[in-house]
Amino acid sequence: MDNSISKHARVITYSLRADGHDAAVYYQTIANFTDKWLESAKNAVGDMLADFRAFRQQAGLSARSDAEYAFELLALGVLLHEHGADAASLPGWLANTQKILLRIQDRFPKLEETIKFCRGWVGWFGKKLKTGRSEYGDVNRLLTWLRSIGNSTQADRLSQWQDYFDTLDRRAVWHKIVRSLALAETFAETSRQALGIYTEGVEHFVSEIAPTYRQRYDSELISRSRLEYHLGMLGTEILNRAYRERFLTAGRKIVIVPPCMRAQPEEKCKAKLTPFGAQCQACTPGCRVHQITKLGEKRRKTSPESGFDVFIIPDELRVFGSRAGMGDIGVVGISCVLTNWSGGWDADTLGLPAQGMLLDYVGCTYHWDENGIPTDTNLKKLLEIVSTLIPTDSNQM
Repeated sequence: MDNSISKHARVITYSLRADGHDAAVYYQTIANFTDKWLESAKNAVGDMLADFRAFRQQAGLSARSDAEYAFELLALGVLLHEHGADAASLPGWLANTQKILLRIQDRFPKLEETIKFCRGWVGWFGKKLKTGRSEYGDVNRLLTWLRSIGNSTQADRLSQWQDYFDTLDRRAVWHKIVRSLALAETFAETSRQALGIYTEGVEHFVSEIAPTYRQRYDSELISRSRLEYHLGMLGTEILNRAYRERFLTAGRKIVIVPPCMRAQPEEKCKAKLTPFGAQCQACTPGCRVHQITKLGEKRRKTSPESGFDVFIIPDELRVFGSRAGMGDIGVVGISCVLTNWSGGWDADTLGLPAQGMLLDYVGCTYHWDENGIPTDTNLKKLLEIVSTLIPTDSNQM
């Protein structure tokens, strides 16, 4: 299948090609929505952001933009709103078991499939053994839950807010958590109005398809609500703005694409393995990975600093933890709405200036479709991201 012409791919959960438009309309929509949301967040919780900024400064921690702080507070509120009750009822022993399984999976890659199978069944069993807790405002328990499902980067970033809360009395903490939840509830309404057209398939998938996957390791991911898709859209836009200037000053650009963008299934794809992922060998001219690779090569011929390399990796940036011989690099990560924004935090943790690029829709065999649907992304937007223009006020609220 030539995924470069798959303009009407089956919508599994979301699609950036709503109403027959290409994704260019979406990118203008999310930019406008982000501008409006940041202004409303500044009015609603600006004092909290200032307090948090002062806390970090006093602790000698590196500064981030107020836009990043606002998104972090929103992410905390959304995750508490959507998963706080599950986190509160998670038995401690089960959380520890899941974290042990994750460590084994990281240490012994050859056992990955077996460990994922075990994680799925342990997670399913744990939901049958809830502790009876029902409160959903416990940030510490949310952090434990995030780590138990493999979202350690999210937990690490949000734990900085818990460190801030630990300096306050209990009443003040609860007041701030309530405001975070209120921020999430307002966002749920405004984002659905602005972005709901792109996520109309989510509710059907969550109610009809996801329950049949409840014993899988990724059951938490594929069961995410429309609100969390909208959170991901906003997060990618905000983090791209925050990391933009550092990305553009990097000497070498790399574009990371997921395996689901290949036109051929894994056993037929001729991509060559390297320490930093697989590289296309041009086995299928219509393959989107091939086209992006050629685009990077063409740009390098006309202007060396504007070219880029392309690597195929599933969903891990750890291969770039040691970048010996690669020089000063900036990364464009292409992935689905649910994972892209936290991938930005992953890259930041590794010291990689990154830009996020969304798949127009999902279709991989890892999570969404048994046979797989070759996915796609907007090439015009990709070229815009790797352009050399540094916008002014890129880190402002």
